[in-house]
Amino acid sequence: MWKALLDRIPSRVNLEFRHCLPSGVGSNCVWCGVAAESTTHIFLHCHLVRNIWMKLMEWLDFNFIMPPNLFIHWECWSARALNKKIRKGLRMIWQAAIWVIWSVRNNCIFKEEVTRWDEVVDAIKVLSWRWLLGRLKTPACMFYEWEWSPRDCLLR
Repeated sequence: MWKALLDRIPSRVNLEFRHCLPSGVGSNCVWCGVAAESTTHIFLHCHLVRNIWMKLMEWLDFNFIMPPNLFIHWECWSARALNKKIRKGLRMIWQAAIWVIWSVRNNCIFKEEVTRWDEVVDAIKVLSWRWLLGRLKTPACMFYEWEWSPRDCLLR
């Protein structure tokens, strides 16, 4: 996550800047093929990823306009709750989303896997639930409860 926030991940734009891309490999996004694959594009502005964030915001019952960079997105995401437990939980979900999006991107490149955006959303929900059970000091929450009302699980 911190590498993404600092634009230090090996996106195609960063690799091209360092002359590390093999010849014949362009710097366009592996998902949309239209825009240059920058860190901001991978995690915020690609149409696939935008759908993922919109679905997650719908799940968490909040909405905001997609900001221009990850720092502002992090702030918009984590500032949505005044309650400390919910804020920690939202940050954890954001981190899970960044991790899953990056993993799916890498699987697309290195394993030639094609993943639908709804599968990515489900993977984020599962990973964040597992992190909730393992890292946050909250009573156990069943996965169906997590899917229906994550805020209630975070408030326990």
